[in-house]
Amino acid sequence: MASKKILLGDKSVRELLLETLHSNLEKIVVNLKDFTATQNAESLHQYRVAIRMTRSVCREFSDFMEEKRQTLMVKKLKVLQQETNEMRDIDVFLESLDTYKQLVAQEARAALEALNETLCVEKARLWKAFEIKYASPCAQEKVLLWFEQLKNDEKLCMAKSNEKLFDYSHEILKKRLKKIAKISRKLTLETPNDVFHALRLHYKKLRYTSDALGLDTFSKSFKAIQNAFGRVQDKNTQIAHLKDYEAKHGMCLHEAISLLEEAVSVDKQACIEKSTVEKIETIRLELEKIFTCKAV
Repeated sequence: MASKKILLGDKSVRELLLETLHSNLEKIVVNLKDFTATQNAESLHQYRVAIRMTRSVCREFSDFMEEKRQTLMVKKLKVLQQETNEMRDIDVFLESLDTYKQLVAQEARAALEALNETLCVEKARLWKAFEIKYASPCAQEKVLLWFEQLKNDEKLCMAKSNEKLFDYSHEILKKRLKKIAKISRKLTLETPNDVFHALRLHYKKLRYTSDALGLDTFSKSFKAIQNAFGRVQDKNTQIAHLKDYEAKHGMCLHEAISLLEEAVSVDKQACIEKSTVEKIETIRLELEKIFTCKAV
């Protein structure tokens, strides 16, 4: 089996950063065009994934980028992502409502039907605002030009970014995994929701960096863990929305809220079981195996 060092060859950190920018720039622009033309939910998802991966890799390897330029890039990417957060949350919520309707009494079902209509109106409003801002070829060209300028900026990457990627990538992945292990040791059902959310983000960053490095099998090995934490986050977001709608519109949503709160506890337990010290140690050993195996 070839070592990861052989697979990475003599690639530098700079090459990784520029390749990430190039490949994700194309994905961002292509999916932006498709989403503004079709409102395809998958295009929105891929648009967001490309933004998050670029953001994550640039933050993980920030020591190799000129500080002001790196900060500007990450902030711009964050704004692009935040512009679609509500649309994404509403899409997930609308998909979930059909399931929730089957689990509640008739009165609560009628309230969820009304909520469905409210969400559709909000989604249309958000879409319209996004369309006005980005649907025109001129607006899309501005996004493309901004990325092109950064990608071609010779001062974006510092001189030390020409150093070999292998050792640095290993250390960055280990550092992220240590943070996951530290938080996971204290994880219980009573742990605040924001801690579960933080742990989810750590797993996402670990996965995005692994993807960028071409560690496909390793990355896929903790996809289920990331998804488990994602379910907790989605339900907590939905509970907050349900409580807000109930207060503002007088909807009878307490049954659905109770249902979701119970489901969150089940999902949290699944997260705890998937992110144990033993399972994280298995991930760590797999990481070490990747970076220490010898060519044959």
